[in-house]
Parts: sequence; C-alpha cells; structure tokens
Amino acid sequence: MSADAITYCLERVSDYRDFERFCSALLASAGYPGIDPLGGTGDEGRDAIIRNDEEGRKIGFAYTVRSDWRVKLASDCKRVHEKDHSPDIFVFVCTEALTASEKDFAHKFVTEKYHWTLDLFDIERLRVQLVGPQRHLVAQHPSIFTPPFFPQRGGQSIAECRDTVLIDHVAADHAVATWLARRLSIAGFRTWCQGTAPIAGENADETVRKLLDARANHYLPFCSTASLADGVFLERCTIAATREDFVLPCKSTATPDARMPSRLAKLEPADFDSSWNTGLNQVLERLSALGIKPSLEPDRGRQIALRDYLPTRVTVAKPEPVFANVFPIQLPKTMLVFDLQKSLTDTETLEVRKQWAFVELGAYRLIAFMPPPRQTISLVTVERTPEFLWEDISHRDGKRTMDIAKELAWRSLEVVCAQKGLKFCSDRRVLYFPQRETGEWNQPIRHVDGRSTTVQLTGERTKGWGDRASLFLYQLAPKFRPQRDADGSWSMLVNVYIRVTTPEGAMFEGKEIGRRRKIVSKSWWNKEWLARLLGVVQALQTAEGRIEIGEGARTVSMLSKPLNWNCPVGLDVSALSGMSDIGEEIAQYRVRDEDDDESDEASSALKGAPGA
Repeated sequence: MSADAITYCLERVSDYRDFERFCSALLASAGYPGIDPLGGTGDEGRDAIIRNDEEGRKIGFAYTVRSDWRVKLASDCKRVHEKDHSPDIFVFVCTEALTASEKDFAHKFVTEKYHWTLDLFDIERLRVQLVGPQRHLVAQHPSIFTPPFFPQRGGQSIAECRDTVLIDHVAADHAVATWLARRLSIAGFRTWCQGTAPIAGENADETVRKLLDARANHYLPFCSTASLADGVFLERCTIAATREDFVLPCKSTATPDARMPSRLAKLEPADFDSSWNTGLNQVLERLSALGIKPSLEPDRGRQIALRDYLPTRVTVAKPEPVFANVFPIQLPKTMLVFDLQKSLTDTETLEVRKQWAFVELGAYRLIAFMPPPRQTISLVTVERTPEFLWEDISHRDGKRTMDIAKELAWRSLEVVCAQKGLKFCSDRRVLYFPQRETGEWNQPIRHVDGRSTTVQLTGERTKGWGDRASLFLYQLAPKFRPQRDADGSWSMLVNVYIRVTTPEGAMFEGKEIGRRRKIVSKSWWNKEWLARLLGVVQALQTAEGRIEIGEGARTVSMLSKPLNWNCPVGLDVSALSGMSDIGEEIAQYRVRDEDDDESDEASSALKGAPGA
C-alpha cells in the first residue's frame, strides 16, 4: 500500500467518469483555463480540448487509469492523428508513477512521430497539485478520494474545501429547506441540506458541525418556532455566527422570538415567511454580494446534471437482430452398440477419437451414432449391430442416454476439428487452430450482415516493454457444449478459448496463462468476439452453411449461422461509438498480478449477445 493517501486512492480509481471530471478540473487550474471536457461517447481519442487558447494553440487532452500507459498513449495519439485534429499540445494524464527515462521516452515519441508538444501528468505530478494549490479537489471528488483515507459526513468529504452552501433546519422546516437546496443547485451552487443528506448512523449535530468547519462557505439556518425551541440547533447557530459574513438566517415564521441568539437577531434575515421566491432572491443577492459565485454557469450546470443522472440514450425505436453463440444442431434418432474383442489402450483411444465419435459404456463396449471407419478397432463379429431409439430409453448400461447423446454430439464435432487440421492440446484438453506453414491462420468468413471478410485465429502478442518484453503466441480453440431446449430441439453452445504458448510452443503455468489471455483479448468486445466466433465455426464447415459428419439418417449436422432474434429496439451506433474508450479503461483498470486470479480452466465466452 502507498504511504500517501492521495497516491493510494489515485492508484485505485474505480469511477472512470469521475476521474475524467477530476482531471479536467485539475487542468483548468494548472495552465489550461479554457478546457472543454469531451469525455463520454464519440470523443475520438480526446477527453477534452481547447480549440484556440490565448496564444492561438489547439490543445488536446487524454486521461487513463490503465497500467499499460504506453499503449494508451500510442493509441490515443494515433486516433487523434487519424482524425486529423492536429493539436499543438497534447496533454496526457495517467495514474502511473513514471521514471525520468519513461518521461523522456514519452516526450520523444510524441515529438518525433507527430510533431506535437507533450505535457505529461503522472501520479506524482497530480499529487503535488492536490497537496498544494488544488487541495479542494480532494473533497469535490469523493468517489476517488474515498473513506477511510478521506472521511465523509452526511455524504460529503470533510477534507477542507469551503465550497458548499450549508442549509440547516429542523424537521418542521423540511419542505422549504429542501426546496431552497434544489433551487440553489439549479443555479449552480454546491449545497448541503440536512433534510436530504444521507446521515443515517451518524450524529446529525456532529455532522453539521464538521461540515461547517471544513466545507461550508456560507451557513443558512432556517429559524422558525420549532427550530428556536431546539437547543442544539441554537448552539450551532451561535457558533457559526462568530464568523463574520458567514451566516444568513432564513425566517420561516412571522413572529419575533426572544430565543433567537443575539448575534443572529442583529442580522436581517431572508424572508421565506411571506414568499419562498422572495427568500430565494434575497439569498442569491446575499451570496452575490459576498462574492460567492456558482461553481458552474446555470446552463452548463443543467447539462452536466442531466448527463450525470440521465445516462446517454443508446437505443433507437427500430428493430435490430441480436445474435448468440448458440447454433442449431440435429442428432440421429438411433444409437449403435459395439462390443470389442479387446479393450482399447489410452493411445489407441486418442487415435480412434480423431476419426470416430464414441462413448465407452465399459472396457469392452462402445456406443455411437454411426459405425467406426474400417480397420480402426477389433469388434466382435455379429450378424447385425444392435441399434435402439435412444430417446425412448432413459438409461443404457447404467448411463443416461441423454448424457450419452450430449457427449456424442460434441465428440462428433471434435472429429470434424481433427479432420480440418486442428491439433489436440493434452495440457488444456482442447483442439486448437495451429499456425499454418504459410503463416497465421486467417480465416475467410461471411459475416452476419452478408459481407465477406477475414478474421485471425492465431497470432502473437507481447507482454511488457523494453528489456522485459516477452513475445508469446496465441491460438483460438472451440469448446462445445450441447443443450436440449424444452421443446425438444437441440443446440450447441460454442465458446472460444484462447490458448497461449511461448514462441517455441511451451505452455505457460498457473496465473501466467490468465495474464497473457487478458493481453490478447483486452480490446475484444462484442463485435470482435462475434467475428472470431464465426471464424472458428465457419472454419469447420463441411458444406455451405453447415458442419456435417456421418451419412443419411446417422448424420450429426450443425448450422454455422448462430441463433438470432429480432429485438424490438436497436442500438444507436453513433452514441455507442465512443463507449469502447470508457469500457477499455474500465476493463483494463489496474491489471495487477495480485488481482489476477482467473481460473486456468475458464473459457472466453462471447461477451453478451451482440447486435448485427
């Protein structure tokens, strides 16, 4: 754990959207006052921009919480360059602690390749700002600087930052106090109101006092018959009134009360008794006279509030097909039983399974949908091979026929895999696409929308940088899981597994497998997984649009087009165009060895049901 609380919290950012807001707020006071945040969807590699500063320069900004900051820097620069934004200065913020050589590398890379000036903020530069001139940002971003390192009261951080109009009241004045809080919020002020604050489990009086000390820039106590009868409330008012130009009492009762603290009695209150609007205007006038300005312009504040609380609309009112990693399959109605003259050795079993799908009922008895190829095994001679309708019999030789059918289904597809040139990995127990003699396995496919394209089923990746860089290979492998629906129809669930090896073909062990599989698939989302799923399945086709093995009524047949449905609403592609940036940040957030406990046996299934 980092010794510094600010550094510790920045290293573990979990709210990427708030991190974007934090970065823009920090940079606005760090030499870029005209910054215009763009983060969210469709930012084209930029989280913010200054189109023309006082010196006539165009400035682009990008932020990341990823540990592989070099990849993110290169990716953002490439995207900004491809979109022809051509900034004079590119500001890059990351949450990694960079060495002098790493900073030199980054500046040299951006200058030599793109001829831009790089302004780099690493975690230490951020920390210096936050312990100095921009300490107030710690309190304004509680989702980043979280308890217990930065305690909260009433839903607010109590790190020092005098930026909040504090509205104090008793239960009888709840309606007018909460109305005032909302109206001031709409006007752009930061407010805290006891009646709406999450103070369950806290001492309410202590919470208000701590916020008065650390967060309040002005104190608005509602004075009424009920509140003036509350000794604790009066004590808070008396303490607050010792600070000059800090208290504006809000009158919600017309009758003067002798219990009013003397310091408050001398102050002219905002009159909410005759009209709430009158009281609001008087409060706004007083805040303006004291130089307490809204944190945001009203229009800007409304836009940000709507964007924060109403998520981007990503659906459109038109139907759209949705695809799953499930394929229809048909199985033969009967099974055949074969008796062996001698039992198969383990080596013989592996060799026979490359040509024929069968299930062992015992050491000397096998069951299958179709006869074995000639001269593969020694069978007991019979006039007619025993055959039965397996759906009419629940068990055969102690095994459920439904389980036998499922095993025969996926073993039949594995025979096709072997025939198509896939290799068996005894370590991972999968059949994988090997690298071809001509290079990587690039599979032509017909996509779900009818277009012809290709997808790579093998490849190479690099883990680490510089002297620690480690090249490794990956190969995709199908994993089959048959299932029977309630209506009696059969389908095959196909998952895509990522096998990783050294360049020499040696397998990795333990957690190292998961780390490298993450590197391979870190940028694969629905559309990338769908293309690879189609590539894996279509590479196994024995005829146009289907995978078949067997003959006539003994054929196992699977369609190579996945099941799909028409969804009554569709996705707005333009709204989603930039979502991958945020998604990638979240997916790659803190890729640390100690957090990587992915099971070695986990398979990479299609992430959701992608649209066309």
